[in-house]
Amino acid sequence: MENEHSELIIGYLLGRLQGRSLDDFYAWVNESADNKKLFFEMKALYEASAPFRDASDIHDSWLRLLDKRKSRQRKRYSLLTRISTYAAVAIFAAAVTSTLFLVVRPEREARVTRYFGGDGLGADVVELPDGTHVSLGSRTTFSYDDRYGETDRIVYLEGEAYFEVAKQKDKPFIVKTKEQDIEALGTKFNVMAYPADSLLTTTLLDGSVLLTTKALARQTILKPDEQLVYNRNTRSATLHHVDASQFMAWTTGYYYFPEQSLEAILYRLSHVYGVTFTVRSEALNHRHFSGTFYRGQSIKDILEIIHLSIPIRYKIDDHHVTIDEI
Repeated sequence: MENEHSELIIGYLLGRLQGRSLDDFYAWVNESADNKKLFFEMKALYEASAPFRDASDIHDSWLRLLDKRKSRQRKRYSLLTRISTYAAVAIFAAAVTSTLFLVVRPEREARVTRYFGGDGLGADVVELPDGTHVSLGSRTTFSYDDRYGETDRIVYLEGEAYFEVAKQKDKPFIVKTKEQDIEALGTKFNVMAYPADSLLTTTLLDGSVLLTTKALARQTILKPDEQLVYNRNTRSATLHHVDASQFMAWTTGYYYFPEQSLEAILYRLSHVYGVTFTVRSEALNHRHFSGTFYRGQSIKDILEIIHLSIPIRYKIDDHHVTIDEI
């Protein structure tokens, strides 16, 4: 069984999983803390050995390492010790000396703590060392290293998270995404920044945040009930006045859509349910809809609700939904 799960992880890291296999991976990794630990152990091995080797070599070494891992399951190694052991074996198998490995690594290697957001009815909640609470959305990776809190508080996000930041005026709290830094001192805000999406959305509930976007010359300060949407494709940003509480309700399993376009609704649902949508009508994409959905509802139930307000015909094929006008 462990070999089966490890094959799943390897497929994910190599970008080979699609459809049902990808959904199986997300479901498995969020089942338990042990599953998440195994995932990040193997991810660390991949990151350590990938610069020196090709994909087939990495795959073969992982399988050999798994056999060794089984033989010493009863021994209690720390996570750091196991990662170091696996990485050393992988590099040795590739005929790369430990001396070379040490030369290319930083002088002080920070230990990174990572969390993988689940797909349950509610959000996975992480409490940081300073008391900050972070709620993780579906298919979200969140991390920070052991230097967190020394001079500042820096975290890294791929996906969606809601932050309730503990106040420490002398140590700014910064969320880093691919294109944007979001800085706060004591505040509540939501960030949606999935790497594959064209939009990066920050919504402020309380306090204030300073947004620095790489492609924009000017910084932006948000006030409560303001939302900044940055478009990665056009490298432009728009500021909206919203009811911020509606954008935080997902942490309890509820999703509010106040007069939003069908395109925006489907964009949100694609992350919540892990499905892709194809809409065969540009006009239909711009039709507006208001409604409240609960995470416990099936995607078919939600499409039926939308159908009551917007005349659509839909077809669900595994994790792909095609929508047409009627």
